[in-house]
This record gives sequence, C-alpha cells and structure tokens, in this order.
Amino acid sequence: MNTERLDGKVFVITGGSSGMGAALAKDFCNRGAKAAIFDLDEVKGTEVVEEIRASGGSAEFFPCDVTSKKQIHERTNEVEEKLGLITSWINSAGVSQMKPFLESEEEFWDLTLNVNLKATFLCCQVAVEKMLENGGGEILNMASLSGKKASSWQTVYCASKFGVMGLTQSIAKEFADKGIRINSLCPGIVHTEMWEKLKYDYAKKRDIEPDEVMDYFKKNIPMHRLVEIKDVINAAIFLLTDNSSYLTGQSINLAGGEWMD
Repeated sequence: MNTERLDGKVFVITGGSSGMGAALAKDFCNRGAKAAIFDLDEVKGTEVVEEIRASGGSAEFFPCDVTSKKQIHERTNEVEEKLGLITSWINSAGVSQMKPFLESEEEFWDLTLNVNLKATFLCCQVAVEKMLENGGGEILNMASLSGKKASSWQTVYCASKFGVMGLTQSIAKEFADKGIRINSLCPGIVHTEMWEKLKYDYAKKRDIEPDEVMDYFKKNIPMHRLVEIKDVINAAIFLLTDNSSYLTGQSINLAGGEWMD
C-alpha cells in the first residue's frame, strides 16, 4: 500500500467531479494535499468536496468551463486566494464516444478536440504561468493508451489523445530548466462511468454482448485484468512527487503489458 504523504501540495484537478479525477482528489486529500476541483457538474463536484471534508480533508469546488482560458484564469486566481499557491495540476477532464470514421460529424470532432486537447493546452498555459511565478511545479495530463495505439471507431478520440502526447513533450522541453515537470499517464481500460457507457458501442463494433466487453478486454491483456483506480493513483503520485524528479515529457503506459512503446 502506497503511504506517500502529499502535505503542502495544492492540486488543481480538472474533471474532478467524477471518474479518475474524483478518485485522485479524494486520495490526495487523504494524504494531506489540498484539492481544487474544476468541473461543470456542480452537483457531483460538491458531493466530492463534501466527502473529502467529511474525512478531514481540504477541498473546494470551482465551476469552470476548461475550454475558456478566461474562466480557467479567474478560477485559478480564486484557488490561490482560498487554498494557497498551486504546486501541481492534473488535466483529467475528457470526453469519449465511439463512432465509425464516416459517421463522425464535424460537431463531434469539435467537441472532442475542444475538451480533450484545447482545454489541456489552455490549462497547461495557465498552470505554467502560475508555476513560473511560484518557483516550479508538476503537471500531469491524463491521456490514454489511445494516445499511442490507434483504434477503429475511435478516430477522433485517438487524434485528441495523440495530440496530448505532443503537447506534453513540447511543454516539457521548453520548461525543463524552470523547475516545471510535465508528464502524461496513458491508462488502458479503466471501468469508470465513461466505459460503462462506451461498452455498448464497443459491443456493436465487435459483434458481442455488452456484458462480454470487459471479459473480452481482460482476455487480450497479458496481465488479464483491467486498470484499477489504485494503479492510476500510485502512478500519479509517482509522477507528481520527487520520486520522479528526473522524469519530464514522459508518457507512462498503464496497460498490463498490452502496449510497450
């Protein structure tokens, strides 16, 4: 069990109202960090904050459209007023939907690229600006195995996540000597709310039943299990602490041996 403490760290976590973002916020606050949750879902975001506070942690919810630099900037200033100087930033907001390439409308492209890539770009800009003022920090982009491994019916999603890889590496090069590290985490299949919806389209793609999808994935993963939330948390802690002080611009696979590039 990972017992690493995160006392003194102030995290911004986008998409922190659900899924991996919420899990990271809860765990980090249990380790002594403070978390600012940026999301549009105020109901779920407030529930996450209340759960953290009930456990003795410190967290605040900030309604934010992460495709708007103006809103990101305003919320970030509020974070530093309420929680202290930002030390770490996790870009976890994302959307995913499966569609055959020829059925992928322009609007679908715009939505996916705006949330998965443009928002990550804008958040990284604001985070780097703050970290240059604050003397450094760490950024973690929650990418995906789909940022390295192409999949049919996920053309648009793959394009957005491949973009996150290039963005991460370029920022890392530019600010490596400024005390700012930025890395990406590339999980395979994590059975979150998102995949509970996606499994129906994947079943159609493979001509199997929706209830067979997760077992199908396990069969094709060398470790024969899906990514667990604890795997994501442990990898994120490694990348966001001095345990990885000489790593920047890296994209770490969490794939049970399914992909090794």
